[in-house]
Amino acid sequence: MSNATLDANKALVLAHCDAVTNRHDPDAIRAQLAPDFFDHASGRKMSADAVIAHSAQLHQAFADLSVVAECLVAERDIVAGRFVWRGRHREEWRGIAATGRHVEFRGMTFWRIHDGRITERWAEIDFAGLEKQLTE
Repeated sequence: MSNATLDANKALVLAHCDAVTNRHDPDAIRAQLAPDFFDHASGRKMSADAVIAHSAQLHQAFADLSVVAECLVAERDIVAGRFVWRGRHREEWRGIAATGRHVEFRGMTFWRIHDGRITERWAEIDFAGLEKQLTE
């Protein structure tokens, strides 16, 4: 695979993270995801509308939600990244009432790209660490 393709794949992942987390941009999300997108973290195929709804829920629970890639690596059709999310807990999340606390949590995500669209995602997010910040 050429360096240009690997760079394009990384740019797609960064644009997708921006669309889902930083801007909540439904049109961009629809353009970025393949129709048969499968999210291994949730164990199911997800439509763009399901991803958009998930993004909306996160933005509802966390004000000023943002994500930054700390590291991004591309090889063949996979892009892997280490990310940090930040926001302020303003509404209930996973049964935890709003705390108003600013939070920061990390995770690692792998994305599969085919024909310029995201087809699969694997994610390991430190939700236990996030819950600890909200309950202690």
